[in-house]
Amino acid sequence: MKPLISVIVPIYKVEKYLAICVDSLLRQSYGNLEVILVDDGSPDECPAICDKYQNKDNRIKVIHKKNGGLSDARNVGLDIAQGEYVAFVDSDDFVDEDYIYKLYNALQQNRTSIAVCGIQIIDESNKVTDQICVTQDKKQELYTGKEIIKKELQGEWVLVTAWGALYDAKIFKELRFPCGRHYEDEYVFVSVFENQECVVCIPENIYYYLQRADSIMGVTYKKQDCMDYFEMWHERIDYFQAKEDRELLAPVIQSCLAWNVLYLAMNGEAMEEPEKRLLKKDIRKYFWKIFAKPYLYNWKESVKLAVKCVMVLMNDKSLGKRYV
Repeated sequence: MKPLISVIVPIYKVEKYLAICVDSLLRQSYGNLEVILVDDGSPDECPAICDKYQNKDNRIKVIHKKNGGLSDARNVGLDIAQGEYVAFVDSDDFVDEDYIYKLYNALQQNRTSIAVCGIQIIDESNKVTDQICVTQDKKQELYTGKEIIKKELQGEWVLVTAWGALYDAKIFKELRFPCGRHYEDEYVFVSVFENQECVVCIPENIYYYLQRADSIMGVTYKKQDCMDYFEMWHERIDYFQAKEDRELLAPVIQSCLAWNVLYLAMNGEAMEEPEKRLLKKDIRKYFWKIFAKPYLYNWKESVKLAVKCVMVLMNDKSLGKRYV
């Protein structure tokens, strides 16, 4: 018999989308599933919808809990998951009927602990508006975990998400998502991938991500978002400095600088002065760190960054439009 796979679905204020998500999981061609629906104190009809599905299919487990946020809901799901493998699906998204089957087969064929697929981005009418592929050609590609991290830092890997992948459950034996912060997937990304000898990427785009106007990733600037973002990058830098990992420290510093420039350019007018000064201080700090030891960094990209740094620090408001 094939191993049990746990699928964790955190749920909050998604009564309009929840049935589509759960139905896509119950239709999976891979049958030995444990679908964990974590009702994160949702004030709408989601709790009742969850209970209805639990009564309908014995593969479904439901947890009703006080609202604690996305990370807390995922962590509660991880605490009770019994599967040898685990996947995360957001409750307003859905997946192809062969989603688990194809990811599991890729894991088995390559004897690895993580399999990643591409995604289809859809709007409220389920129309595909964009897609993100994780392979260059229509075939599987293998990377080390460090190669994935490098690609992410260099802007070549945009899927810094818990969903869109299947993981060996051992990865999350001690690892949990940080509660009370945005960018929760960014915080655990390095920990998940760093020690992986092999990660398999499959060519199929079989996760359907709903781009909602009111989603976390689409909201306007908030002070706490800025601080979470700032802390996330500093934790990454501190982590690689402590490990004396020069292979990843240089690209993480360069990437931190690039994202600080972009963040300030896009949100500068809405930011409060203390947060704006903090980011500008960071930009100056890492600007000089890079140019003090240029041999450690991608020089061509560093020169481009230098121009953008100067423009941002001189308050050129046109940068935001030209940079994206």
